[in-house]
Amino acid sequence: MSSKLRELILLRHAKSDWQQAELADIDRPLSSKGKKTAAKIGKWIKNQGLLPDLILVSPAVRTQQTLKRVCNECPANSIVVPELYLADLDTLKTVLAQAPTAQRIMLIGHNPGLERLFNYLCNQPLEQDFNLFPTAALAHFIMPNNWSSLEAGDGRLAQFVRPKEAF
Repeated sequence: MSSKLRELILLRHAKSDWQQAELADIDRPLSSKGKKTAAKIGKWIKNQGLLPDLILVSPAVRTQQTLKRVCNECPANSIVVPELYLADLDTLKTVLAQAPTAQRIMLIGHNPGLERLFNYLCNQPLEQDFNLFPTAALAHFIMPNNWSSLEAGDGRLAQFVRPKEAF
Protein backbone atom coordinates (compact mmCIF):
# COMPACT_ATOMS: atom_id res chain seq x y z
CA MET A 1 0.00 0.00 0.00
CA SER A 2 1.24 3.45 -0.93
CA SER A 3 2.11 5.93 1.78
CA LYS A 4 1.10 8.80 -0.51
CA LEU A 5 -1.01 11.43 1.21
CA ARG A 6 -4.56 12.17 0.18
CA GLU A 7 -6.65 15.31 0.49
CA LEU A 8 -10.06 16.06 1.97
CA ILE A 9 -12.09 19.19 1.33
CA LEU A 10 -14.97 19.92 3.68
CA LEU A 11 -17.51 22.32 2.20
CA ARG A 12 -20.53 23.49 4.10
CA HIS A 13 -23.55 24.08 1.87
CA ALA A 14 -24.18 27.66 0.79
CA LYS A 15 -26.78 29.91 2.47
CA SER A 16 -30.27 28.41 2.44
CA ASP A 17 -33.61 30.10 1.96
CA TRP A 18 -35.95 30.17 4.95
CA GLN A 19 -38.85 31.98 3.24
CA GLN A 20 -41.02 28.89 2.88
CA ALA A 21 -41.50 27.91 6.52
CA GLU A 22 -43.66 24.92 5.60
CA LEU A 23 -40.82 23.14 3.80
CA ALA A 24 -39.18 20.23 5.54
CA ASP A 25 -35.54 20.98 6.45
CA ILE A 26 -34.21 18.56 3.83
CA ASP A 27 -36.21 20.39 1.13
CA ARG A 28 -34.94 23.91 1.86
CA PRO A 29 -33.32 25.43 -1.25
CA LEU A 30 -30.46 27.91 -1.50
CA SER A 31 -31.19 31.60 -1.20
CA SER A 32 -30.28 33.82 -4.14
CA LYS A 33 -27.17 34.90 -2.18
CA GLY A 34 -26.34 31.22 -1.56
CA LYS A 35 -26.55 30.44 -5.27
CA LYS A 36 -24.10 33.24 -6.10
CA THR A 37 -21.74 32.27 -3.28
CA ALA A 38 -21.71 28.59 -4.32
CA ALA A 39 -20.74 29.57 -7.89
CA LYS A 40 -18.01 31.86 -6.53
CA ILE A 41 -16.60 29.13 -4.26
CA GLY A 42 -16.53 26.84 -7.32
CA LYS A 43 -14.48 29.43 -9.20
CA TRP A 44 -12.18 29.81 -6.19
CA ILE A 45 -11.66 26.02 -6.04
CA LYS A 46 -10.83 25.97 -9.76
CA ASN A 47 -8.44 28.95 -9.45
CA GLN A 48 -6.66 27.28 -6.52
CA GLY A 49 -6.19 24.05 -8.48
CA LEU A 50 -8.21 22.12 -5.87
CA LEU A 51 -10.48 20.24 -8.24
CA PRO A 52 -11.75 17.15 -6.42
CA ASP A 53 -11.62 13.68 -7.95
CA LEU A 54 -14.80 12.72 -6.11
CA ILE A 55 -17.54 14.63 -4.30
CA LEU A 56 -19.65 13.03 -1.57
CA VAL A 57 -22.81 15.05 -1.00
CA SER A 58 -25.81 15.05 1.31
CA PRO A 59 -29.23 14.49 -0.33
CA ALA A 60 -30.61 17.81 1.03
CA VAL A 61 -31.81 20.24 -1.64
CA ARG A 62 -29.40 22.96 -0.44
CA THR A 63 -26.36 20.67 -0.69
CA GLN A 64 -27.46 19.42 -4.12
CA GLN A 65 -27.83 23.01 -5.32
CA THR A 66 -24.43 23.89 -3.85
CA LEU A 67 -22.94 20.91 -5.70
CA LYS A 68 -24.54 21.97 -8.99
CA ARG A 69 -23.11 25.48 -8.78
CA VAL A 70 -19.68 24.36 -7.62
CA CYS A 71 -19.55 21.74 -10.38
CA ASN A 72 -20.49 24.29 -13.04
CA GLU A 73 -17.03 25.66 -12.32
CA CYS A 74 -15.14 22.47 -11.52
CA PRO A 75 -16.87 19.31 -12.70
CA ALA A 76 -16.21 16.12 -10.75
CA ASN A 77 -17.81 12.76 -10.14
CA SER A 78 -20.30 12.94 -7.31
CA ILE A 79 -22.12 10.43 -5.12
CA VAL A 80 -25.20 11.28 -3.07
CA VAL A 81 -24.71 9.72 0.36
CA PRO A 82 -27.99 9.69 2.35
CA GLU A 83 -26.11 9.32 5.66
CA LEU A 84 -24.52 12.76 5.16
CA TYR A 85 -27.80 14.57 5.83
CA LEU A 86 -27.23 16.24 9.25
CA ALA A 87 -24.55 13.62 10.00
CA ASP A 88 -22.76 13.56 13.35
CA LEU A 89 -19.02 13.02 13.77
CA ASP A 90 -19.18 9.21 13.96
CA THR A 91 -21.32 9.01 10.82
CA LEU A 92 -18.95 11.31 8.94
CA LYS A 93 -15.97 9.16 9.96
CA THR A 94 -17.82 6.03 8.80
CA VAL A 95 -18.71 7.63 5.44
CA LEU A 96 -15.07 8.59 4.89
CA ALA A 97 -13.87 5.13 5.91
CA GLN A 98 -16.19 3.60 3.30
CA ALA A 99 -15.54 6.18 0.57
CA PRO A 100 -14.11 5.03 -2.74
CA THR A 101 -10.39 5.67 -2.98
CA ALA A 102 -9.66 9.00 -4.63
CA GLN A 103 -6.72 11.37 -4.31
CA ARG A 104 -8.85 14.40 -3.41
CA ILE A 105 -12.36 14.01 -1.98
CA MET A 106 -14.77 16.84 -1.30
CA LEU A 107 -17.55 16.33 1.23
CA ILE A 108 -20.52 18.74 0.98
CA GLY A 109 -22.62 18.67 4.12
CA HIS A 110 -24.00 20.42 7.16
CA ASN A 111 -23.12 21.88 10.54
CA PRO A 112 -22.67 21.04 13.32
CA GLY A 113 -21.25 17.78 11.92
CA LEU A 114 -18.73 19.37 9.55
CA GLU A 115 -17.38 21.62 12.26
CA ARG A 116 -17.08 18.66 14.62
CA LEU A 117 -15.16 16.72 11.94
CA PHE A 118 -12.96 19.78 11.39
CA ASN A 119 -12.23 19.95 15.12
CA TYR A 120 -11.52 16.20 15.27
CA LEU A 121 -9.13 16.23 12.31
CA CYS A 122 -7.25 19.28 13.61
CA ASN A 123 -7.34 18.17 17.21
CA GLN A 124 -7.44 21.94 17.84
CA PRO A 125 -11.07 22.97 17.99
CA LEU A 126 -12.42 26.17 16.59
CA GLU A 127 -14.25 28.14 19.20
CA GLN A 128 -17.74 26.69 19.56
CA ASP A 129 -19.35 29.31 17.37
CA PHE A 130 -20.77 27.95 14.15
CA ASN A 131 -20.25 31.34 12.51
CA LEU A 132 -16.58 30.36 12.40
CA PHE A 133 -17.55 27.65 9.86
CA PRO A 134 -20.28 29.61 8.06
CA THR A 135 -22.23 28.54 5.03
CA ALA A 136 -20.00 27.96 1.98
CA ALA A 137 -16.85 27.82 4.14
CA LEU A 138 -14.19 25.41 2.97
CA ALA A 139 -11.53 23.49 4.88
CA HIS A 140 -8.76 21.73 2.93
CA PHE A 141 -6.89 18.95 4.74
CA ILE A 142 -3.86 16.85 3.92
CA MET A 143 -4.76 13.36 5.11
CA PRO A 144 -3.12 9.97 5.56
CA ASN A 145 -3.54 7.49 2.72
CA ASN A 146 -5.71 5.15 4.78
CA TRP A 147 -8.99 6.62 6.04
CA SER A 148 -10.44 3.39 7.40
CA SER A 149 -9.92 4.40 11.03
CA LEU A 150 -9.25 8.10 11.41
CA GLU A 151 -7.89 9.30 14.73
CA ALA A 152 -8.08 12.77 16.26
CA GLY A 153 -5.39 14.96 14.71
CA ASP A 154 -4.99 12.84 11.53
CA GLY A 155 -5.65 15.84 9.29
CA ARG A 156 -3.25 18.66 8.61
CA LEU A 157 -5.17 21.82 7.79
CA ALA A 158 -3.77 23.31 4.58
CA GLN A 159 -6.39 26.02 4.07
CA PHE A 160 -9.53 27.33 5.72
CA VAL A 161 -11.53 29.84 3.73
CA ARG A 162 -14.71 31.65 4.61
CA PRO A 163 -16.67 32.96 1.61
CA LYS A 164 -15.89 36.61 2.34
CA GLU A 165 -12.15 35.77 2.29
CA ALA A 166 -12.25 33.87 -1.01
CA PHE A 167 -13.64 36.58 -3.24
